[in-house]
Amino acid sequence: MNSSSLKRLAVLSSTALLAASSVAFADLPQVRQRGELRIVMSGEYPPFSQPGPNNTLQGFDVDVAREIARRLGVKATIIKAEFSSIIAGLQAGQFDLAVASQSKTPERERAIDFLKTPYYYDGFQLFVPSNSTATTLSGLNGGSVAVALGTVFEKYLRDQKYPNIVTYSGEQEIFLALSSGRAAGMITTRSVGSIAIKNGQKLKAAGKVLAEDNPYITLGKNNPQLKAAVERALGGMRQDGTLRRISVKWIGSDITRPTADR
Repeated sequence: MNSSSLKRLAVLSSTALLAASSVAFADLPQVRQRGELRIVMSGEYPPFSQPGPNNTLQGFDVDVAREIARRLGVKATIIKAEFSSIIAGLQAGQFDLAVASQSKTPERERAIDFLKTPYYYDGFQLFVPSNSTATTLSGLNGGSVAVALGTVFEKYLRDQKYPNIVTYSGEQEIFLALSSGRAAGMITTRSVGSIAIKNGQKLKAAGKVLAEDNPYITLGKNNPQLKAAVERALGGMRQDGTLRRISVKWIGSDITRPTADR
C-alpha cells in the first residue's frame, strides 16, 4: 500500500470513528436539546402503523410513540421506513427509537438494544384466502406463502425450510398478493390478520397459532439515559392505563398484558 493510500485510509478511519462517536452519544440530553424524538416504523402494518390523513401515519404504534415523546417532553417525529432497513437506521443514528412491532431475536440483540419487556403480546399464524381448504402449511402443497421482508415470519418459514417463500415490504402489499392469487397464504400476527378480516379482507385463520410474537421497542446501543427514560415512560403508560386504552382503540382488546394474565 503506498503513502497516499495510507493517508486515505487514515482519513476514512477517523471519519468512521467520528461517526461512531456521534451515534454512541445521541442520548437523552441530545434528544432534549434537539426537542425532537425521531421514531421509526414501517407504516405498512395495520392496525399498528398505516397511512393516515394528510400523508401522516396512524395506528397503535403511532399513538404509543407520540405518548412516549410527550412524556419525555419533546416532539414526536414519526418516520416511515421499510421494515428491513430499521435496524441499520438505528445503528447509523438516523432514528432515535423504533416503535415498529419488532420481535426479539439473538441476531437483533447483537445489533440494537431492546427495552426490558414487550409492549404488547401476540402470536403469529397462517392466514389463507377465505375459499382455501388449507389448515396447515403442508396443506398448501408447496403454494407460495407471503411474508414481510426481514420479519420473524420470514425467519420462521426459512427455519421450516418451506420451499416457496415470497417477500414484500409490508402487509398491505401482501393482502393484494393474496387477493390477486399471487400467494396461497401469508403469515402475520393474529391481531393483524383478525383486524384485516374485520375490515373486509377475504381471509381466514388456518390452524393454531404457530408461535408467540411479543414485540419490543428498540433503540441504538450505548444510549443508556434515553433507554431508561423510555422505560419509565412506558412503565407509566402501563400503570395509568394509557397503554391499555391505546390497545383497545386500535385492536379492540387489551393485548398489552401476557395472554395468561388476561
